Amino acid sequence: MAHMWFGDLVTMTWWDDLWLNESFAEWASYTALADATRFTNSWTVFNAERKNWAYRQDQLSSTHPIVVDMSDLEAVKTNFDGITYAKGASVLQQLVAHVGKDNFVNGLRQYFAKHAWGNTTLNDLLVELEATSGRSLKPWVSTWLQTAGVNTLRPAIEVKDGKYSKISVAQEAPLVPKGSTELRPHRMAVGLYDLQSNKLTLRKSVELDIAGALTSVDQLIGEKEADLILLNDRDLSYAKIRFDERSIATLTKNLAGIEDPLTRALCWSASWDMLRDGELSASQYVPMAISGLATEKDVSVVSMTLIQMGSAVELFACAENRDKVREQMANGLEILLENSAPGSDMQLQYARSFTTAAFSDRQNARIRQILDGDVAGLVVDADLRWHFLGALAERGKLTETEIAKEVAADNTASGLKSAAFCRAALPSADVKAKAWQDAFNSELSNHIQLATIGGMQRPSQRELLLPYVDKYFDCLVETWEKKSYEMASNIVSGLFPAYLVSDENLAKAESWLSGAGKDAPAALRRLLSENRDAMARALKAQGVDAKA
Repeated sequence: MAHMWFGDLVTMTWWDDLWLNESFAEWASYTALADATRFTNSWTVFNAERKNWAYRQDQLSSTHPIVVDMSDLEAVKTNFDGITYAKGASVLQQLVAHVGKDNFVNGLRQYFAKHAWGNTTLNDLLVELEATSGRSLKPWVSTWLQTAGVNTLRPAIEVKDGKYSKISVAQEAPLVPKGSTELRPHRMAVGLYDLQSNKLTLRKSVELDIAGALTSVDQLIGEKEADLILLNDRDLSYAKIRFDERSIATLTKNLAGIEDPLTRALCWSASWDMLRDGELSASQYVPMAISGLATEKDVSVVSMTLIQMGSAVELFACAENRDKVREQMANGLEILLENSAPGSDMQLQYARSFTTAAFSDRQNARIRQILDGDVAGLVVDADLRWHFLGALAERGKLTETEIAKEVAADNTASGLKSAAFCRAALPSADVKAKAWQDAFNSELSNHIQLATIGGMQRPSQRELLLPYVDKYFDCLVETWEKKSYEMASNIVSGLFPAYLVSDENLAKAESWLSGAGKDAPAALRRLLSENRDAMARALKAQGVDAKA
């Protein structure tokens, strides 16, 4: 429905303004949900899912401005990403705060009325927003839409006699090579939260304009030191936020005590980003996440946190600590599953994640029990059944005969795809060799190919994947030339040795980019560069975890 307004009623003149379609439709859809339906927590969902995607994309070497020159078809293909969709919508939230919501909506109404059934550029929209708000938006456009990267905001405080004698917001420029070197203007809020009876309660929140390297929050000087200082309270701006030492100590033990769902989502997101940046170890993050999930009520936050916790264990924990945090995660998820309400969305999320993370022999046996309907209230439909079977296959506790029997009972497109995953997930060198060949079989559908690749690349089977590292880099150029864009992209992204994190494999990726892939198509180089970035980040995080 949002696209009927942004894209259909008024259409961008050229792909350079793709964001006038995608970013606006994304912003409008979440705004409509929050303001006009019972789904008033929609911006919490946006923060947990979409904005996290934007932050990740914006910290890759492939990041780009929201408004970008689309010079050819390759550029168009590679720019349908987290910048165009999620960062654009996030920045629009900042623009709404910058000009005021009423002015923003009135500007949109004038824009639609003037340009209905026509084509527009960015300037056409700016003319209307400037007219309704009385503010010149050219400086805002140049810094927010025409540069890349995400700034980091940190609290800078001094405390005297238990009160803030100084409290400021320190801003850092983006770190990525293509990022902006400037310090952007932000319209945001700073909140003080106090711990009372295991609950973190908002005492005071002030909204102000942030600019430059250091901005004093004068309204909070003299306030009693809070247990938690939350920058970007209410999530008005687009920036990475950090915590002071007292706030980190508070969150480590009391994240679950934050009652407001959006505030919790902001703290979840910032903690995850600190882990990715090497400012928090996986060994610290996993226990904190398990504790926080115990009282988390927003299923979207739970879903995203479970995914991130899996990455924390398999990508960011060092080899020496990995089994320890694996066990912590599995034990914690088992308790969360047992304590979840029968038939609830939470029960479903925890059942799926527990079976993926099961660590001990007893827990692996428990997967069979859950599969057989042992958990009251949990409806084991075909999709969930295949998920449990995939977990058993990865552990070598499923036979080919059982897979064939399951396919006979569910001979659907979904069943065949799940069976392909199970077959490729079996822990055998011969199975991996076949899965590798199948991934390159042009007669397979995209869905079967993706399932096969997913089954082959299991984090618990690192040793079985070692022989394919060099084969992967050797086949990239030929694969891109001979396969369709979709099939080739699946291979390049899916078969990258993501779980084989090492200096040696990082060097192989960099060697390919500077050697065999130096003149490769831009889209191929981008996919490889993004995976290289992820491995470099994992290496850094593992180094931090080794010192934890």
